[in-house]
Amino acid sequence: MKWFLKIFLVALVMEVLTFGSGFCEQDSGSPVIENSITLNRAIEIALQHNRSLQRSLLTLTSSKLSVKAREDDFDIKIIPGTMVTSNSSNDKYVSGQVRILKETEVGITASITPRIEQQGDLYTSSVNVLLNVPLLNGFGTDYALDGLYSARYDLESSEQSYYQQQVNTVIKTVSTVYEIIKDQQQMGLLNNQLSGLEKHLMLTKMKEKTGLATAMDLYRAELRLKDVQNEMTTVNERFDNHVDQLKDLLSIAMQGELTVTAPVDYEPVITHLDEAVAIALENRIEIEQSKRRSEESRRKMLLARNNILPRVDLDVGYRRYGDNSSFQLDEEDWTIGLNGSSDLARSQEKTAFEQANIRYRQSKIDLESTQESVVREVRAQINQMKKNEQLIVDRREQARQTEGKLELALSKFNHGLADNFDLLEAQTEMQQVKTDLLFDTIGYIVDTYKLRSVLGTLLDR
Repeated sequence: MKWFLKIFLVALVMEVLTFGSGFCEQDSGSPVIENSITLNRAIEIALQHNRSLQRSLLTLTSSKLSVKAREDDFDIKIIPGTMVTSNSSNDKYVSGQVRILKETEVGITASITPRIEQQGDLYTSSVNVLLNVPLLNGFGTDYALDGLYSARYDLESSEQSYYQQQVNTVIKTVSTVYEIIKDQQQMGLLNNQLSGLEKHLMLTKMKEKTGLATAMDLYRAELRLKDVQNEMTTVNERFDNHVDQLKDLLSIAMQGELTVTAPVDYEPVITHLDEAVAIALENRIEIEQSKRRSEESRRKMLLARNNILPRVDLDVGYRRYGDNSSFQLDEEDWTIGLNGSSDLARSQEKTAFEQANIRYRQSKIDLESTQESVVREVRAQINQMKKNEQLIVDRREQARQTEGKLELALSKFNHGLADNFDLLEAQTEMQQVKTDLLFDTIGYIVDTYKLRSVLGTLLDR
């Protein structure tokens, strides 16, 4: 029997350790991802694991708990209480009670309290019923539910803030991914240019030995090669920084390699300004936030106006009691009264109302400003995209022209009709045009995401 008990205890310990290790693995911080991810996968990981979003989500959870706590204020509360005292004359006093309290959503409070007391050999039992009704200040849902309304407003603000952070995170992720793609594409262009310059340098050295090229041609080729090598170093450093930025956005470990893929083809977006403005005014979270802020300011203003009224409460009490320990309540009494106290001038309350009224009027101005700001953002984004569309068309035409210029300069240099100045200049111009075309194309792709953001349609709500 003892050996069976030992085996059972060992198995139990192993089970606990296994469970604990499994729990630790599930609670790990950084997500485990593959070395190569797509743009959509990067967005998915960022929305799930970005640290700023996680902090915002915790704030959202806290706001939900605050609403739950405010809702619990209107539940029936059971409050037990006891008291035991003794003095130097060995007189003892013992009491026990249970107070059952209910606060209604219009400000009326009702309670019932069974109570039993013992003082020496004397027993007293009673049941007290109390009803408090605010007649002026404090009556109505606007006053009684103020805390709940405020908690719900904070919750809505947290939800809106969380959504806005999600949108910002997506835009940052898309921008960073395409910065990496841009660096990769630019390094590819620079590698091709380096390969061509190295071949040109070898040819120039051979021509310089045979007298078909001058020492100046050789210097120009070497200097241009060194310039491109330095540019490659700069782009490589920028690429590493962008990769680190993406890892930080995705909340993954900085160690290890990470490559991303994203489409670089695009279709021009056809959007009419009036239609885009209407969509943005209907969907932008900032407008909804501003409207909700105005509604909350109006509610606070009405509450402040109610506070100008004096506090007058109607208290109704009923009590049954008896001098025995068997809880036989043979006697009863009623009480009714009006309680009130107030500063006759009500100057502080009136000032608070005026301030609340000013905040409400300011909130309406803020709403108009927010709407105008949204319209400006939409207009600016569409104009930016139209400008980029035209730039892309112009860059393509420039690329065609620089290719012709490069072919002509190369032909002249190969046939000894000119030095390599025009050739290197044409190579530099073509490289710059291709780089500009790459940047404008990727910028347009990122702008399509930004357009959806300013329209309020980037993420479902």
